[in-house]
Amino acid sequence: MTLVGRAPCVDGLYRADGTSRLLAVDGPQLSWFEFGLPFNLGGRDDFDVLEVDSAARAELPDGGSVCCGEGVLGSDGFFARTDAEGEPIWIAVLTNSNPFVRVDVAGSAVRFTNNLGNSLTIDLGDPNLAAA
Repeated sequence: MTLVGRAPCVDGLYRADGTSRLLAVDGPQLSWFEFGLPFNLGGRDDFDVLEVDSAARAELPDGGSVCCGEGVLGSDGFFARTDAEGEPIWIAVLTNSNPFVRVDVAGSAVRFTNNLGNSLTIDLGDPNLAAA
């Protein structure tokens, strides 16, 4: 899977079911990462759109995969999860994380590393990141 596409240019987690929630990170240092409040784009078109291109991918035990990459600006990064058929489950956009260039999977822990060598780890068992 090579994910190339578009996402809202707002720091957030966007699920294929249309739900979303804000995300926060301390910039390219990636020393912390947290989920914010749910929000609804609901037909809004007053936000910029980010073109994304994947740089790395890893298979998951359930047959799905995770990938990561960059947007068009130097500070944009994203990571995403797909199901076994390659259909998107969610994408996380971070506009000041720097591009993510590596992904490592160990059980339910997934570590994404940016182009500065800094990383953040997520737990796919977190309800915010559930597959369904």
